[in-house]
Amino acid sequence: MNGDQLLRQMHGLKSVFENKESELTSLDREIGDGDHGVNMKRGFSAVSEKVSAGSAPEVMRQTGMTLMSSIGGASGPLYGFSFVKMSEVAKEDIDKENLIEILDTFAATVASKGKVEGGEKTMYDVISKSSELLRKTGALKLDDLQSLAQDTEEMMATKGRAAYFKEQSRGTIDPGAQSAVYVIHALGEGVAE
Repeated sequence: MNGDQLLRQMHGLKSVFENKESELTSLDREIGDGDHGVNMKRGFSAVSEKVSAGSAPEVMRQTGMTLMSSIGGASGPLYGFSFVKMSEVAKEDIDKENLIEILDTFAATVASKGKVEGGEKTMYDVISKSSELLRKTGALKLDDLQSLAQDTEEMMATKGRAAYFKEQSRGTIDPGAQSAVYVIHALGEGVAE
């Protein structure tokens, strides 16, 4: 996957998050402050307006800088900073091995910046398992990624705003885990199986 292809996929997330805004908003109303859908839509609308052609690492870096300046809440800095860090390991032409490295960097960045680990009902629960999924199956299929998000449904949140809901956080997919499904799917789409 080269820069042009990555750019198309990052721009494509604008319509994904326009379509998924109400889904993410209703998940976030259950265990958060209800703004995750709006924030992700705003962030990737800005990406489609501001991020222009370049190499794959440049497109990733521009995406990160744009997300940091346009998404509110905890997601903006986490997604934005992660894209900047991922740009540092991305190659001009991203293949499966490089994508695994990119996803591992994504997971490590979210873990350190968000101070999270697995099983805490966060976006990390999807991100941290995506490179393993790619290693095992050779692809990042939407259904497989969705099942990782589905796994957060019965977890009890211990981080972020959702942690205030304690036991009541069970029964809802984490909104950040759900948005991570779409972001990771877009990152994987252009990489040959």
